[in-house]
Amino acid sequence: MSGHKLKKKKSSATRKPAVQVELPLPPPPGPPLPVEEVTLAWWQKPSAVVSLAAVAVLLLVLGVNSLLHARRDRTLAAELETRVKTLTLRASTAARALRITPNPRSWSAAPDASIGWPEPPLMLDLYLPVGYSQFTSFAITIDKVDQGRMMTIQRMTPDSNRELRLSLNSSAFGPGEYRILLQGYDWRGQRSDTGWVRFVVRQ
Repeated sequence: MSGHKLKKKKSSATRKPAVQVELPLPPPPGPPLPVEEVTLAWWQKPSAVVSLAAVAVLLLVLGVNSLLHARRDRTLAAELETRVKTLTLRASTAARALRITPNPRSWSAAPDASIGWPEPPLMLDLYLPVGYSQFTSFAITIDKVDQGRMMTIQRMTPDSNRELRLSLNSSAFGPGEYRILLQGYDWRGQRSDTGWVRFVVRQ
C-alpha cells in the first residue's frame, strides 16, 4: 500500500507542464483582391473647391461694391438735379404768405419755421414782426448754413403793422437751413442785433 503511494507521487513529480504551440495559418485561397481606386470629379478635388470658394467670395465683393456705387451715383444724380434747379432762377406761378416772429434774444433751439420746397416755384412773402423793437430802420442778412451768405438788405423800414416784408422767389432757395439776422440802425448809423430767425426748407 505504501509502495503504491510512493510510485504515484514519483510519476506526478516528473510530469512536464503543457506548452502551447502556435501553428502557422494556411495561406488564403486565391490571389488578394485589388483595392478599387476612386476617381473624384474635378469639382470634388480640394484645389477646385478652394478655387470655387475664392471665386464666390470675389463675386460677392464685386456685387456689394456695385450696389454701393449704384446707390452713390443715384444720390449724386439727385443732388445734382436739385442743385441745377436751385441755381436756376425760374418764374414763380403763385405766391404764399409766411409770417415768422423773430427771436428777440438769440437763435432758437429749433427752427422758427419750416416749409417744403415748392415745386413749381412760388413767391414767398415773408412777414417779420418787429413791434418789440424800438428801431425804425433795419438791415436783413440771410445766410444758408454750411454754404454762406445769400442776401443782405440795408435800411429797410417796417410797414404800418410794424412788419418787415420780403418777397423772395423760392427757386433761389434750395433745401436746407437758412438763418435770418435782423439788425437795427441807431441815430449814428450803427447796427445792433435785434432779431434772429431759423428757417428750414425741406426737400
